[in-house]
Amino acid sequence: MGPAGRAALAAGITGIGGALLALDVPAWNTLWFLFAWTGWLLAVDATIDVIQGHSFVHGRRRELGAMLVWSVPYWCLFEGYNLVLDNWTYVFLPRSEWAQAAFATLAFATVLPACFFHAELLKALGLAERVRWRPLRVTPVIEVSVALFGLACAVLPLVAPRWAFPLVWGATLGIPEVINRRVGAPSLLADLEQGRPARFLRLLAGGLIAGGVWEGLNFFARAKWVYTVPGFEEWKLFEMPLLGFLGFPVLAVEAFSGYALLCFFVRGGRHWELPDADQRERRIPSGHHARAMLILVAFSWFAELYPLDPAVLARRPLLDELDELREEDRMALARHGLSTPERLARAVARDGLSTTASVTGVDAARLGPASTQAALALHKGMGTVMAGMLLALGYETAADLAVADPEQLHAALTRRAHEQGHRPPTLAQVKVWLRAARLTGEIRR
Repeated sequence: MGPAGRAALAAGITGIGGALLALDVPAWNTLWFLFAWTGWLLAVDATIDVIQGHSFVHGRRRELGAMLVWSVPYWCLFEGYNLVLDNWTYVFLPRSEWAQAAFATLAFATVLPACFFHAELLKALGLAERVRWRPLRVTPVIEVSVALFGLACAVLPLVAPRWAFPLVWGATLGIPEVINRRVGAPSLLADLEQGRPARFLRLLAGGLIAGGVWEGLNFFARAKWVYTVPGFEEWKLFEMPLLGFLGFPVLAVEAFSGYALLCFFVRGGRHWELPDADQRERRIPSGHHARAMLILVAFSWFAELYPLDPAVLARRPLLDELDELREEDRMALARHGLSTPERLARAVARDGLSTTASVTGVDAARLGPASTQAALALHKGMGTVMAGMLLALGYETAADLAVADPEQLHAALTRRAHEQGHRPPTLAQVKVWLRAARLTGEIRR
């Protein structure tokens, strides 16, 4: 498929995802991010192809396939860190754990492409190609310093997560860079030693572009991630704390270093920057590669299911979970197209409680609390369980949440969650809910 075909496919995929989200198709409305992000990456690849005559899909399919596969365990590393850091949560993921793992696999597979596609686009455009710096004299002291910095980035977030959490975005940078330079693998340190910072600058800029698009698409998604970084709940763009955008350039740089090291030792020195045709002489030891792939698959599935579960604040809400509705109420709502909490909340907000009750035949005395719980459940993805607890505590509207004291509300929710056998929210999550209510003046997803 040529660049024009890929561009058309990208538009089609994005359009389908947008339609599923806009029409609020149950279950399928959670897939917006996968559709839109895949469409974006295809569009970037097509643009690269138009400019330089080859791209990842056209000329580097083998490298693209490897990148997609190895991207999964790479991002699972950070999901493991998040068990300690608790810097983000996922909301409205699929109900089934296996469907959730499949969803995560597809999403995580795009992390390395996100880091490298945009840098490749900037390379095709010639960005920074002629930039020269004074060559860096890499002494043993500098090598040790870089390695120690990388070690600190890998360890300190686990030891002191409250203040060292930003360092996690350098966890795969320092030590891989020193090794890459020593063994002759692609190395940013070696580039700087030659006074050629182009690759480094393109990764930084590409990472920032990727992060901006990433967060923009996530903001409108139903199944999404929400950042709960303690102390950074207020100043945000989309769902991301403003300072957090600085992490994307660093992620692209460390992904380059970590993946270059992996490619050298596991993939026979093959590398994503070279077309497949130029790498035929690089043979991957079959036994070594098979063992590595087996370990990869086992690790990936375990790493997705284990750290994801505590990071999932709420799965896709169902009418069955709304406390006040009876079975006949749910059937009546479904007959009138209100088969999900999203559709119920939207209908009541649009037509009013009395009209919706009259049309559906559901008693307004039950429909009112149910629609309020549905609207709360959608608010920043808190889910039906937390929404029910808020209702029991007397919080029904954005005005109620906007004036709530976060510490007191968190303490009350924690007590109620323990009484009911549920996992309580964190204080940072509560602050996210209250901030959204203050900013918008309404209950919002």
